[in-house]
Amino acid sequence: MTSQMSNALKRAEITKCYGFPMKLNPRQIEAFHLVFQSGSMTTAARLMSITQPAVSRLIRDLEAKTELTLFKRSGSGISATRDAITFFNEVERCFVGMTHLEHTALAIRQKREKLIHVAVTGALGYQCLPFAMMKMRRKFPDVRIKLTVTRSSEIIDLVSTRRCDLGITAVAPNPAGIECEDLPSFPLVCVLPEGHRLGAAPCVRPQDLAEESIFAPPENTQLYQEIAQSFAVENVPFTTAGECTLGISICQIVASGVGVSILDALSASGTGVEKVVTRPFEPLLQWAPKLLYPEGSPRSKPLTVLTRAIQSRLADLHQALSMPPAV
Repeated sequence: MTSQMSNALKRAEITKCYGFPMKLNPRQIEAFHLVFQSGSMTTAARLMSITQPAVSRLIRDLEAKTELTLFKRSGSGISATRDAITFFNEVERCFVGMTHLEHTALAIRQKREKLIHVAVTGALGYQCLPFAMMKMRRKFPDVRIKLTVTRSSEIIDLVSTRRCDLGITAVAPNPAGIECEDLPSFPLVCVLPEGHRLGAAPCVRPQDLAEESIFAPPENTQLYQEIAQSFAVENVPFTTAGECTLGISICQIVASGVGVSILDALSASGTGVEKVVTRPFEPLLQWAPKLLYPEGSPRSKPLTVLTRAIQSRLADLHQALSMPPAV
């Protein structure tokens, strides 16, 4: 095969995009992606750890290669063209694909390194997991554990994208890419500062809190939505004075005397915060956490031991924290 024929075949194999042959430099694409997102050559240069002229050169080379004008230059800065917006949408799809490959590589590496990654919400991080981890480590001392304490939406994302082996939180039915197992549920309680007028009440209802400053879980959580619905049914406005992810922080806010809260009994207990009392909340609502696994993922012996320890610990806490129905 002649050299000219070989080169012709190579050119024929080059991917075509927007009707012209291209062999794009990944560094050019990275520069374009950052400049488009930040709107600044200087910011892109800092993020890439190179000089601003080097970024400008990468953009110029990309424009020459694609035969597109991607940015308009002016004295006040740069602005993306319509072609740049279209091109960015395709570049973004490529970056999502690369992110997925990174997540896959991480999952493979974790299994090779005997690492179990668990993601939970706040109360589970200090009320449950330390006890379960201790039991698992006794049987499998060489297995490492990574514990991530975060919000429910992040846990669901971590599990569904296979970036962690186990998640624990409350979820809506049939979440995509996730297999679920039930865990003991916990009733909701009203958290009050010591000496509050409702501190001795047999139960607290929405109408009792109509004039109170309420600090609630985040609005995008299932728990918040159920509390808000209970107020709506009673025709009581549910106006919050603030939101907080961690139950321990909400209890500290309540203890300071600036408001009250409605939390699941698990989040309201074991915080070490003094000067708060809890009363049953009506209507009876339950926080029902679940064990979450990536769909179709194998479950190792260490993970099985860990989940059984979690179930046992939560069963004990459920028995200790469940309040009798209000009369």
